[in-house]
Amino acid sequence: MSSKNSKKEKFTNQKKSSAPIYIASTIVAIAIFAVIYFVVGNKDSDLASKTTASIGQPVKYSASDKLQQSDVPNKIENGKVIVTSLNTLKDKKFVWTEYKANGKRVPITAMVQPDGKVLVAVSICEPCNSERFHITGNKLICNACGSVWDLQTLKGITGGCLDYPPDALTYSIDGDNLEVPQSVLDAWQPRV
Repeated sequence: MSSKNSKKEKFTNQKKSSAPIYIASTIVAIAIFAVIYFVVGNKDSDLASKTTASIGQPVKYSASDKLQQSDVPNKIENGKVIVTSLNTLKDKKFVWTEYKANGKRVPITAMVQPDGKVLVAVSICEPCNSERFHITGNKLICNACGSVWDLQTLKGITGGCLDYPPDALTYSIDGDNLEVPQSVLDAWQPRV
């Protein structure tokens, strides 16, 4: 009978395995990281999808000088706004223009990011309503409130308007021209 009791004790006094807890914890952790990646990561991939052109080489901006936006004219042709040419942007690196049509006015900027990619965006720091920026080093800085964003990612670094960098626009290249559909600019609304 003692062997029967010892067998019974083996089954009734066995320690429960912690493997199911580890498996469940791992699955929950993977799910959390996936959600974070798709929520936070998509902002980067969204910006990357909007920087289709490149000047073909990286750019090193001065950490001590302020590169202000250069005013350039734009043209409207066949339902598209020609913001500037790639050649002009290679030369000036940072331009400003304004779209005025159909009762709408939208300031636009185009800039060369440190990796050489071209970003076209609405040139407004929305909370403070400033339309002008400058570049110092790898930073984009609002001329009015002083908010600072990383020039490559547009992630906020310091200031009061961190969540509202210039709103990146989808654009296309036609020959040497950077073009934004007029319908996109007509429909654009401030995020604040």
